[in-house]
Amino acid sequence: MIIVTAREQDEARRWLARRGHPVGRPTPLIAALIGTRQAFRGRGMVRYFVYMLLAYGAGVGYAALFGSGITQSWFVYFLFFALSLSSWDTVRLRERDFRDDVAAPHPPDPWWRVLGGWYLVSLVLVFGGGFALAGAIYFGTTARTYAVSWLVLLVLSGLVIGWVLARLLRSPLLAEDTASLAVARALRAEALYTASPAMVVTPLVLDFLLHSVPPGFTPWLGVYFAAGALLQIIGYAVHWSRHRTLPPGHYGTPPVPDPGTPADWSPPQEAR
Repeated sequence: MIIVTAREQDEARRWLARRGHPVGRPTPLIAALIGTRQAFRGRGMVRYFVYMLLAYGAGVGYAALFGSGITQSWFVYFLFFALSLSSWDTVRLRERDFRDDVAAPHPPDPWWRVLGGWYLVSLVLVFGGGFALAGAIYFGTTARTYAVSWLVLLVLSGLVIGWVLARLLRSPLLAEDTASLAVARALRAEALYTASPAMVVTPLVLDFLLHSVPPGFTPWLGVYFAAGALLQIIGYAVHWSRHRTLPPGHYGTPPVPDPGTPADWSPPQEAR
């Protein structure tokens, strides 16, 4: 039996209304699916703090390993690692609560269809461009510690993103009809951005602010950052437009019409 909270039902109503299907009470499965988006509430918040502590410890060890001259953005990278892994783990646990109540889950869609072209291009850019820039910094400047430390962060980012995407794209869609399948597909498109390639380029802002970018590479890293951010914005817009409206189906009970303020039609009483 699928059990959903009042907060999950309210969230599901708002989510469905934004996509053209206002309901009075969402179906239990749809409410549970949408409720998985509440990653940092309840036990999800506890897991987030656990991942944050682990990431902080790993980050301190990383900084001690390389010493001075490392990229100053390392802290932001480890923060993103904690956010991505804890968000995915919380959704996984919430889905496990009602997975057995779905009689025949839908097999996962092909990975290239879920990711889309813009997402794939952004992956190639942020990792291919990042490795190329790290190599150029290593061989073209004296900031070799910066280059190696950033290269390690790129590898760690690839491992985190790869882990989340592999688990996300291989898991079945928990759906039992057309409506729940459309919701599950839309939520999977949203979940892609818990493993966003933007987490690879965004931390570099800190290096720009602290003026720790190797000499001569500020323009190159600036173009790299701008291109990665732009591709992610375009990719998110494409995913949003694809799932902005949901197909017809049974998403829940019809909304109860607002009766409005009742009018008083009784004759006025004469003053005594």
